Amino acid sequence: MKIDVSMLMNHRLEEAKFDYTFDPEHTDVECVSLPEDVVIPNGGISVVGRVRNSLGCMMFESHVTVRYGTMCARCLDDIEAVVEFDVNRVILTERVGGSDSHVSEDGEWDGVVDDVIYANDSKIIPDADIMEELSLELPTFVLCSEDCPGLCPKCGARLKDGDCGCREEKTIDPRLAILPQLLDNKEEE
Repeated sequence: MKIDVSMLMNHRLEEAKFDYTFDPEHTDVECVSLPEDVVIPNGGISVVGRVRNSLGCMMFESHVTVRYGTMCARCLDDIEAVVEFDVNRVILTERVGGSDSHVSEDGEWDGVVDDVIYANDSKIIPDADIMEELSLELPTFVLCSEDCPGLCPKCGARLKDGDCGCREEKTIDPRLAILPQLLDNKEEE
């Protein structure tokens, strides 16, 4: 979504609030790809916040709530989850030197940080920054419940649906098959 910051740049307003939802598939900018097992429904990303101008320094401050679908890491059941995080950025009105480079000609760091959104034609589009933060905030795996037993390693059945019968079959490694006989002989002595 494009947020107009012209009134803040002209010092007519000190603060502008916003509240919108978006879908990463239908955004105006190129965004970071999410893992294949993460599905965000249409309007699943909710952004609430404000843009403020404080003594000539413009700040983008937002709270993001994302509803998404994924699979349980143990049993592969479909589950819905929610992740919330804040995205705060400094708004710059022009790129210094017209380049995206963070290193000056003499090889020194030029002071540019990643927490910056550039305003183009008095508008900012924070969707790419939000998607980048989302990719960092998503958990590496999600469980349907903390005690999810997962899948049977032998037949692949979901263990929370009931016992598949594979666990009752105790297979003994042929190299260790002699041990029960040795234990029986020791008890007889």
